[in-house]
Amino acid sequence: MLVTEGIFINKSIREADFLQLAKALWIASQSDSLATAFWRLPYQNCIHFISDFSKENEVNNFDIENFGEGFVCHPFLEDEENKKSFFIKSDLHLKWESGKLSDFDIEKIENLEGDYFKNLLFNLENKIVNEETSSILSNINDTNVFSEEEKLNFINLVENGINAINEGQFQKVVLSRQKKIYFPSEFNPLKAFQQLCDAYPHAFISLVYLPNQGTWLGASPEILVSVDKNEIFRTVALAGTQAYNKDISSNHARWSMKEIEEQALVSRYIVNCFKKIRVREYIETGPKTVVAGNLMHLRTDFSIDTKAFNFNQLPSIMLSLLHPTSAVCGVPKESAVEFIKNNEIHGRDLYSGYLGPVNIDVETHLFVNLRCIKLEEVFDYDKITKTGILFAGAGVTAQSDPEREWIETELKYQTILNIIL
Repeated sequence: MLVTEGIFINKSIREADFLQLAKALWIASQSDSLATAFWRLPYQNCIHFISDFSKENEVNNFDIENFGEGFVCHPFLEDEENKKSFFIKSDLHLKWESGKLSDFDIEKIENLEGDYFKNLLFNLENKIVNEETSSILSNINDTNVFSEEEKLNFINLVENGINAINEGQFQKVVLSRQKKIYFPSEFNPLKAFQQLCDAYPHAFISLVYLPNQGTWLGASPEILVSVDKNEIFRTVALAGTQAYNKDISSNHARWSMKEIEEQALVSRYIVNCFKKIRVREYIETGPKTVVAGNLMHLRTDFSIDTKAFNFNQLPSIMLSLLHPTSAVCGVPKESAVEFIKNNEIHGRDLYSGYLGPVNIDVETHLFVNLRCIKLEEVFDYDKITKTGILFAGAGVTAQSDPEREWIETELKYQTILNIIL
């Protein structure tokens, strides 16, 4: 590579703002069909980017301890249409701290082979990443309008779930639905990602591209498995949903017996997983009311010091036991899964699966893929995402009201729609 090119790209990268450089990297990765992820952890200002140059992302028998640095995406059901886990290795890893590029090694990009460097250089040199994102609302069909048939189908699904509960098939089942929305050509997923980061500082924000699997944008409130630098394992029970009213303190939120029972089922499910592997020394905190965007939930936190117990395989073991949790599936798991497979008319794909960074900066943080949208087209030089599929679900118990469960899914859609539209 010419030295002058190295000087140019180093200067261009250093001087580019987040959206300029992020879009150049995003386009370069997709032009070469490379799996790519952006994310930002809760309560942090650092945005991460990684890209995998192997083009071999499907993996079997994923476990945290035997994989290197990267980002994992796992579907709701591993056997759903033969879907497997996808692992994005950290061949290129960049970070932005409060909008500024940090820990940048120019040699990481200078040494890249193939079209990636050429595309990145072209994108920066021609400044194709500087366009403003226009207002979407003026060009979009009203995404909040739904057909009566759509509503009736979901209400019938919930009623079937309640009937199955009354017949003794299971205690709880989580049922989901989809909504298709249309974007104008100017819609920018990276701008939407940044908007979600600004709007939801306490959520896990992610934008992931997987070749042949599409692009997923999300803002998840729910930790599945987390292990920090001090080897503290964490998971949460998150269930029960109601609209957030900023005029009423979350400390004064009132919860129905249905919502309290729903949250208790998730907590008991986690405790039973601990019992299966004979773990009795854990810290349990909650339940308490937490705010997640436009919603409130009941949340109980669990933590274990894996170093104190000399149990470094606990995260992977608990991951295999927990997923899919009763918060996205039901209780008992097996019969709830069977009902979902036989009654939901759509495949969930990565929705209600899990995703997140693995062994990045000596930490792993996996989140349930909730409050998400699948973008059906991806960036090319003159083509941008145009349609998306929103996902949302509701926990159904014997006390459920089908109309209220419908409203709950509409509220969950707004977590994404209120920000990116």
